[in-house]
Amino acid sequence: MPITSSRRIHAAQQFVRFGYGEHIDDNSPFSSAEFLTQELTTTEVQAVLSVVHRFNAFYGGRVGGGIERFRGRVKGWKFGRNGGPLLVVTLPYWTHQVEELPQGGKVGAPVQDSDHQALVQELRAVLTEELDAHRFEARDDSDHVFAASWG
Repeated sequence: MPITSSRRIHAAQQFVRFGYGEHIDDNSPFSSAEFLTQELTTTEVQAVLSVVHRFNAFYGGRVGGGIERFRGRVKGWKFGRNGGPLLVVTLPYWTHQVEELPQGGKVGAPVQDSDHQALVQELRAVLTEELDAHRFEARDDSDHVFAASWG
C-alpha cells in the first residue's frame, strides 16, 4: 500500500517523460513504447498523468480528475505505455489494504464480493464511458488487477 511521497512524484514524472519522449517534447532523443511505473497512490498517479497532456483519445489531466472518486478505495495505480497510454489499478482484498493507510495498522475486514464487483463496474464505466479508454480488462487471474488502455 503506497503512501504519497513528493520524491516519488518527481521521479515518476521524470520516468514518464522519458517513456513518452517525442509525444511530450519534439526534441526528445528517447522514448519507450512499453513501460510501467511502480504502484502509486491516487495523488501520485494524478501528478504523473498530467505529464501526458494528450495522446490520441487520452487526456492526462482529464483522466487524473476522473479517477479522483476512487481515492481511498483502491490499493494503488500504475501508469505507463503499451503502445498507447496504459493505466493499471490494483484493488484491495481487505479494507486495510487501501492506499494511504500505513503498514502495521489495525487489520480490517475482507472486501465483500458485492462491493468489489460494484467497484469494478464503476471503474469500467468511468474509464471507458467518461474517459474514453478503448479497453478495460482484467490484467491477471486474480480479479483484483485491471488495466485501461487508450490505443
